[in-house]
Amino acid sequence: MSTGLGCIHDARSRDTGGFYCRDCKEYFRKDSPVYRSGELLGSLWMVLHNINVDLRRAGKHEDPSVSAIQDKIGIGVRHNNYEELIAEAEAIMGGFGKDADSATLVLG
Repeated sequence: MSTGLGCIHDARSRDTGGFYCRDCKEYFRKDSPVYRSGELLGSLWMVLHNINVDLRRAGKHEDPSVSAIQDKIGIGVRHNNYEELIAEAEAIMGGFGKDADSATLVLG
């Protein structure tokens, strides 16, 4: 199995256990570095975004710690310290009763 680092994984088929890249023809499980450094960080960013949306809808101000970690994660950015970012995001989300699955809608 390769590390999948040479591919940008644009053609993804997602399921509850990870994703399959049709470009490099590999499956990346949820616990793989490729999944955690890309797909998971993207999901965490979306949960953080939704937290601030919920706050605005409730007539409150955005939470600065939520916005700050969103900015650190960015969109489409590759990070060497992705595990640190995941831990920081999960700690903040936990304070709002959210986790990585809060951005996922399971069909079926």
